Amino acid sequence: MIQQYDVIICGAGCAGFCAAVAASRMGIKTALVERYNTPGGILTVLGNNSIDQFNNPFLKRKKMIIQGIGWEFVMRLYKAGFAAIPDMNAEYINHSQYGIKVNPVAAAKIMDDMLTESGVHLYYGQPVVDVACESDIINSILIATKSGLKKLNSKLYIDCTGDGELASFAGADFLSGDGMGDFQPGTLRFYPAVNAKDNILNYGDNQNHVKLDITDSDAVTKSEIESRKMIYEQMQKGSKIMAIAPAVAPREGRRIRGLTQMNAEDYCSGKLFEDSICYSYWFIDIHRNNEPSYIKYIKHEKTPAIRLSSMISKNFQNLMMAGRCVSSDRETNSALRVKASCMAMGQAVGTAAALAVKSDLQIAKVPVKEVKRILAENNAIVPNFTQTVEFEKIFNQ
Repeated sequence: MIQQYDVIICGAGCAGFCAAVAASRMGIKTALVERYNTPGGILTVLGNNSIDQFNNPFLKRKKMIIQGIGWEFVMRLYKAGFAAIPDMNAEYINHSQYGIKVNPVAAAKIMDDMLTESGVHLYYGQPVVDVACESDIINSILIATKSGLKKLNSKLYIDCTGDGELASFAGADFLSGDGMGDFQPGTLRFYPAVNAKDNILNYGDNQNHVKLDITDSDAVTKSEIESRKMIYEQMQKGSKIMAIAPAVAPREGRRIRGLTQMNAEDYCSGKLFEDSICYSYWFIDIHRNNEPSYIKYIKHEKTPAIRLSSMISKNFQNLMMAGRCVSSDRETNSALRVKASCMAMGQAVGTAAALAVKSDLQIAKVPVKEVKRILAENNAIVPNFTQTVEFEKIFNQ
């Protein structure tokens, strides 16, 4: 069984969801492949129902730095009574005060609505298991279905798996963890056995941390067993726990090498480049096993930005990535992995991919200025430049 698309996105978390909606709304044939039976990733499946961070509280005037498809999603939840939005203009105490808490069930349903309304072809519960390549071109992917393996072909592919599985299966270069085998701990979230007073219980507050190498399946198996053991021991001591998330949620995995790699110095200083395509405003936040987290706060009005060139694979002409597997050093990755930033990246990468298909251009030659124009027309907040140049000029310098 073979299906042909213009763009295939693997991973239906916050980045993949926004990428698929953005691409399909531009009129190209778009498929979204997801290992779980539910969209939303960590937001809906793995129990962290807080969306951080749409604003920069240190800006003097307009404090919102991310809107577009991600904010449209939040507002649909809010109007239905399933999102609690804090005061984005409130005086800063800590970054987490601006997190938007949502009902995970409603969030998945609204994602379904927006994806189907946009015309995205959905493959839930059908993970990518192999990738066929020829030189620097990805030709097709194989997904596992209830009827056996299915081949999907596309002009462009976008890796939004978080763990960089599509790119890894293709043989793309990547970095992982600290480079020496150490990864941030994963989190198994649990749900208390109490009646919620409203529709928006903060599930993310109930969690256990466990050592986790998401790039090694055998190590993941051990981590899953250990995390459930920890929860069970809490229950034996009297904790009232009703259920757990179906898997340990990772904080980091593979970071796919892009045409450029974002670094912490540029990120924390708010440095802008010609191809800075969307904003992010979380701090350096590296969790450590049995040690305090390594943290560098960002508390100034120069908003960090994410480069489009860091969302284009160095190894393959038709591969892009967004979300946690974007090209970056470890410190930067620990900041831009949060959900609002992933939503902004997703919309940017989906828009760039659709423009490449419609213009019959290689993704590295898509004019940044035009991508920005389309994003701005679709309510995204875009780093403002008076001039932009095409990718080939940037990378030949």
